[in-house]
Amino acid sequence: MKFSHKILTFFILFLTSINAKAEDKSKESGYYFRPTLSGSVLYQIQADHIISSNKKNNKNSNGFIYIEPNFGLHFDENWSVKTQWRIQDNGTLTTRDKQNPERYRTFLSDKRGFALSETGLLIEELKLYYENEDMKFTIGKFDPSFGSAHRKSKRIGVFASQFAEDYNLREKLGANITALLEGSQISFSSFFTDSTDLSKSAINDRGRESRNNGLSSNTGSFSSYSVLIEGENFLTIDNLFYNFGYRSMGVDARGRKRETGYVAGAEYLYKIGRETSLIPFVEIVRIDNFSGEKGRVGNYATFAAIGKYSSWTASASLMIRNIKRPNTPFDLPKSSTDRQLQFSIGYKFTDNLTLDVSRAVISENGFGAGIFGANLNYLYKF
Repeated sequence: MKFSHKILTFFILFLTSINAKAEDKSKESGYYFRPTLSGSVLYQIQADHIISSNKKNNKNSNGFIYIEPNFGLHFDENWSVKTQWRIQDNGTLTTRDKQNPERYRTFLSDKRGFALSETGLLIEELKLYYENEDMKFTIGKFDPSFGSAHRKSKRIGVFASQFAEDYNLREKLGANITALLEGSQISFSSFFTDSTDLSKSAINDRGRESRNNGLSSNTGSFSSYSVLIEGENFLTIDNLFYNFGYRSMGVDARGRKRETGYVAGAEYLYKIGRETSLIPFVEIVRIDNFSGEKGRVGNYATFAAIGKYSSWTASASLMIRNIKRPNTPFDLPKSSTDRQLQFSIGYKFTDNLTLDVSRAVISENGFGAGIFGANLNYLYKF
């Protein structure tokens, strides 16, 4: 039996057991309990256009649709099954670049355009979830997370979250336990990369993650882990939010080396009257033996200032990515630095509908471009 089938079998048996216990408990208390479904669906339409570039033969216009359904099946007040799906253009996002395997999006890619031929349906998360007042527990396929700049809810323009997704931890098999403290939480995850049939995509198959590619955490064993601490009122300062993280990921191939990484981030909510606020944000990341390649070092920095007035949002951000590869062949560069300088304005039509427009100057893989982009988001909750 394939490993992915074992996971699904485990979920079915476990859920049947929980449901039976929930029914017995509800009958004893005098009422009949039935599982409930809740969740949300994020609809996103994004388009961008290259205004000027020194890279030739690039398609100037690019656009894609991104849909993220999140479903939770709740068996009682503590136990549930949570899933996250992603419908996205695999040619634009999550390309599994062999040269830069962590790269979430290459903005000046040769695959720019509006074709829907590579749109796929991914299983991002499929996990058994438990929560009470003191802790949370997860087992299955999940995103351990590393840093916070990748979170779309921050609305740092159109392109910032796609840049920071490089170092986010995604699509892992394993378990997580989180201690809920007053104003903060400490999370520990143990995992390995999903290389089962669950790593494929439906509609247009992106293919199964290779088990023998030597990348960090792709070991098939619980040799990788991460620790994340995040909260608010850091150093007793009101409205100062923070996150600190560490990750250590094993390798399973000769010539490779264990990856270790650190992240530190902070943001401060400065209120100016009832409807106006200013949020300075910074996040710094360093990763040694990035992707398991010996001596490869990744450094990321995000600096942003986000202003909010009533339903309006405006931001300026600078993101820097430096990759050092001292062991590359003599004819390839030993270091590369990419940058993204972005100015954005956004409007919230309702609590669920937002529009963001950005003008960015991007330096990537030795090329430069000026890009204009727009992102329309609608969040449906139930």
